[in-house]
This record gives sequence, structure tokens and C-alpha cells, in this order.
Amino acid sequence: MRTDSGIKNVVTFRLTGTPDGNLLVRFYHLDVASQEAVNWHIAEQLVAGQMSAEVLYEGNLQNNTVYPTAIYKLLDRVEVYVNCVRIERVK
Repeated sequence: MRTDSGIKNVVTFRLTGTPDGNLLVRFYHLDVASQEAVNWHIAEQLVAGQMSAEVLYEGNLQNNTVYPTAIYKLLDRVEVYVNCVRIERVK
């Protein structure tokens, strides 16, 4: 899957029973080579109103500190190349 924003290989999971409630975890590949470029992508989403206070983390996989063990267990099930993750609360 590819979108206009340069995001491709989107894979989505629902993580239930966490202390933060149910979470939506999206893994994706962002065609960038640096953390700075990822930060610009996230800033663009903030300006466009696409992120809410319910987002616990979005960025490079290696920088994630939100439920890292659970996230890497989910990552084992992803069959395409991804380098970023978005973790958000859902109702």
C-alpha cells in the first residue's frame, strides 16, 4: 500500500488489555533516511490535524519506548519492510 504522503506497507493491529486501554498499532515504511525527516512527517500531520492527544507514540521503531516488548512481538508478525510505528488509544 502506498499513500500520497510517502507512507507504504501499512500493517495494523489492535492491542487489547493494556494499562492504557485498547491500542491501535500501525507499522509502516516511510521513505526517509533520518529521524529528522520522520519528525517533519509527524509535524506535517500535527499541522494538518491528523494527530490527536490519543497518540502515545509515532516515529522510528528503534526509538519507541511505549510497550516495546508487545510492539516487537507484533512486529514479528509483519511480513513487509517497515521502519516506523504509530501507537494510539482507541475507544
